[in-house]
Amino acid sequence: MSNSPVSVSETASVRSASCSTPTSRPVSRQSIERERVMMVLQSKSPVSVSETASVRSASCSTPTSRPVSRQSIERERVKMILQALKIPGGIERYLAALRFALELTCEKSNDKEGRINCLKMSAHVALALTQENMHEPLQLLVEFCIDMSDLCIVVTRSYVCALAGLLLNLNKLIANRLKDRNPQADYSPLSEEFRSSLFNLLSKRLLDISPLVRSEALKAIATLQDQQSKAENYKLNSPKRLLLAHLNDVSDECRVITLKKLMLSSKEEVDLVVNMALSDSEERVRRAAVVRLIKDVNLKILSIKQRMDLVQAVMNIRARNPNHAGILNDLLGQWLKTACGREKLPEGNEELISFYCTASSHLLRFLEPLTQEKVSHDLMLHSLHYCRDRMGLDSYEVHDFIKALNRNVGDINLHRHNCSKLIEEGWSSIEQANAVFYWRCLLDFCKLKCITETDWSECHYRLLPTMRTFCELIERYTTSVLSNDEAEALFALKNFTVMQLLKLISLFDDGDPSGWKSWRCMCENILSNMQLKLSSTVVNEFIKQMYTHLWPSIQNNDEALSSICDLTSSIVHKALFPNATLLASQTIGIGNNETMIESENNDVSVDDNAIYRCIMIVSAMLKTNRYKQMNTLLRGVLENIIEKSVVAADINCRQLAFEAMGILAMYDRRVAFEKTILIKETLEIDERLRPTMLNILCNMTLLHGYAAVSQWYGSSSNSQTSNTDVLQVFAEYSESLDQETSFTACECLCKMFLKEANPAWVGVLSRLLLKAFDPATNDNAKLKACLVTFIPVFAEWSREHQLLLVEAFPETFDTLRNDQQFIGSLSRINVGAVGSCLVHATSSQLLTGDDKQKGPVHPLLCQKILAALSDDPEDDYAPVYCNMLMAIDVNDWTDIAQINATIVDVEDVVDLYSDTEETRAYIRALTNFSKRLRKRIANLETSIAGRKVSDLDVKASPAGSDLIH
Repeated sequence: MSNSPVSVSETASVRSASCSTPTSRPVSRQSIERERVMMVLQSKSPVSVSETASVRSASCSTPTSRPVSRQSIERERVKMILQALKIPGGIERYLAALRFALELTCEKSNDKEGRINCLKMSAHVALALTQENMHEPLQLLVEFCIDMSDLCIVVTRSYVCALAGLLLNLNKLIANRLKDRNPQADYSPLSEEFRSSLFNLLSKRLLDISPLVRSEALKAIATLQDQQSKAENYKLNSPKRLLLAHLNDVSDECRVITLKKLMLSSKEEVDLVVNMALSDSEERVRRAAVVRLIKDVNLKILSIKQRMDLVQAVMNIRARNPNHAGILNDLLGQWLKTACGREKLPEGNEELISFYCTASSHLLRFLEPLTQEKVSHDLMLHSLHYCRDRMGLDSYEVHDFIKALNRNVGDINLHRHNCSKLIEEGWSSIEQANAVFYWRCLLDFCKLKCITETDWSECHYRLLPTMRTFCELIERYTTSVLSNDEAEALFALKNFTVMQLLKLISLFDDGDPSGWKSWRCMCENILSNMQLKLSSTVVNEFIKQMYTHLWPSIQNNDEALSSICDLTSSIVHKALFPNATLLASQTIGIGNNETMIESENNDVSVDDNAIYRCIMIVSAMLKTNRYKQMNTLLRGVLENIIEKSVVAADINCRQLAFEAMGILAMYDRRVAFEKTILIKETLEIDERLRPTMLNILCNMTLLHGYAAVSQWYGSSSNSQTSNTDVLQVFAEYSESLDQETSFTACECLCKMFLKEANPAWVGVLSRLLLKAFDPATNDNAKLKACLVTFIPVFAEWSREHQLLLVEAFPETFDTLRNDQQFIGSLSRINVGAVGSCLVHATSSQLLTGDDKQKGPVHPLLCQKILAALSDDPEDDYAPVYCNMLMAIDVNDWTDIAQINATIVDVEDVVDLYSDTEETRAYIRALTNFSKRLRKRIANLETSIAGRKVSDLDVKASPAGSDLIH
């Protein structure tokens, strides 16, 4: 600065007094600055009171001053400062006072808002003065930022970032305003050199060790974002690029600030924010991301998956903390307007009520109830509650709200008097699905919100027809939409609609015998109608509802089974003899009934579709879990339906048949024994049915015992088979390339280990452990989740399980060393994580009750580790073993003799190592472990001595003497 009164030596002394690195200790500079300012002020003539006041107000020497926003006052202030500066020596006084005021402002963190306002005023005035050709104040501010940016005081560095950001932002605003007045002009108060220096300063502070400094730097950088082209946005060191990098900042505060300040100008940036809303480790960051998406991102920009995931995230936030329930209302407020194609709410009362009457059904069009039924259902209930509240009907009974909704005849709202619109209106499949789903949501909302029975009865009357009419509606709809072959997507939509209709059945009155008779006839007609394309899911729902409402108690089981057998017999009979009537005695049979045979050499075969429909019904019946004992009718079902379906050509038919057979085998030992050979052969032959076969075999093992199933499985082969063969079957298929087979086999192994801790299974347990850490497992998300969940659950189960993990330690590392599958494991598998997992999984802190009282298993694990080191001190895994020892907690060891023996073993291992650079780390780790063991012995001996002294004190006391005598 040419006009600055401060000499170079003074500036150097000030700079040396301030610490240049954030890690050095802070140095007080107030005395130096006071002396410098006093020297400057005394060297010139005195200034008038008004001039001094203007300088003080301009310099903002007190952090409590309020920001001045009006331009007229600002101009007057600048004029006053200009008058003061034109006095001889005025500029020097002003610069000295400004520098001193800046340093006082930036030295403390209290009253941050007032201090920022002071900096803001200083920046405003300095930039205004540049337009009067007075560049010294602005130059001083820039140099102040540069000088103080490396100061060791965190709060000062943060204020410097704020000041730099203010200068750059105000400079941009002034330049844009001047350019608007004169597009030909290209004027900027800050020179290119200053702009570059300040921007580089902020870029450097983005890497500051303090989150406080980084957060201020982020705020400053954020003000420099422009609606630039995508190419410019992603240039190296562009403001947008720098901000995007801090979406992964280690500080949650910095991530929150980045989320709030980032300008979302592309779909890729929206996707990043969505990912943070769903997967960030901190709740407040996820919440900030959700709020940003609700506020600034249009519903239509999000993909359907992102919408549903975002809704689930909002529901989770609300469930975890009711104080944040308002976020859901914010989401509904924005999304309902967007769904209805409005930017703002209607102003008239009638228009507003009409808007809220249809808003929820419009929102449903942007959701995915087909694949995310529960999330969509929950959001619809909240949306209806929100709309009712905004309509001012929350204090009225629910049926008044329903009455208002029913008046909107143009909507997809179905009710008692217009439910035939579902078929007659000519709606598309998606509109039909949405209409029925919304109908169900309305009824569930009424059931939830109605306080009195009268209110519910009124809602029921307005929304639901009679049961007979409803049954006719279901039958008409099912017959009209499921009688033709459709594309898979349309078929799924139509099945979904049928499922929603069936879920409304539970809302009808049980005291309507004629209605329930119509319901039963409708179910039987639909299930036996071979012209309809029914999925197993729909059949399951039909059978489930029939059992729930027609045969609700266990006492009705025989009646229900007989009715199901009659139903399957009628299906078979119609398939064989379309024009004949079914005799009362013809039940169950598919292939063995005499009416099926025309001649000795001309067998009548049953239609595959009829077999498939029968097995769907039987499978659904058995999945109700109502039949746990074999009887004559079930034996007939097994022989005449299930066994015939097992050999069907359709893979889906065979799968259902085996599932039904597996259910019977779970509860009947004889069936399990008889069908083991079939299960074994199918497992070996049919790859597509392997997951089903593995599940059946596992369930049989869990219920009938591993030894029995192993014996049956072995006896089905010509060779002698040991009891471990069944386990090896699962172990073999756990390595399958088919992800579903691999997952099922591993899941079955986990169930078996939780059921029985067999020491002979250690090898398989070690393979499961390694599989959890194998990067190849990451490609199978279900398998990874299963194994990651299994290990801690298995370890917490019992001390015996932890002992099994201890025994698995040598097996695990032997497998890593010798198995071809794990060649190069040091580079592919995180072996250190495997060792750490074993240590933590065998901690006594995981145990409770009697298992904890039995003592820790870590001493045994320690023996195994030391034995491995003793066998081969130069083992590739020696660093892992040493780290495992360092991770072992010895504070719960109580056997002094055992600890002493361990110390001897540790010292023996240390003696095996020669003192080289490579082994020095091993020796140091072993020595430290030995010291910890000795410290534990000292603590135990002190504790024992303390107890002895306490016992002696008790005996020496008078009360103790009385007890002795």
